[in-house]
Amino acid sequence: MIMQKHWWLGFLGSIGLYKLPEVLSYFQGTGSALDLLNLCWLLWFLYFLPEENTDKVEK
Repeated sequence: MIMQKHWWLGFLGSIGLYKLPEVLSYFQGTGSALDLLNLCWLLWFLYFLPEENTDKVEK
């Protein structure tokens, strides 16, 4: 497992954790549709997940 090329974007994705209550308020019916855009921050948080190392070929 290796870190992804743009792992530093995961730090920007951590803003999505801060905005999560606003996203949840949208689904509860008390927030606006613009609060749903905060889900985009959480997509960048996925850059922290490591990916498989495809350089190694196991026999």
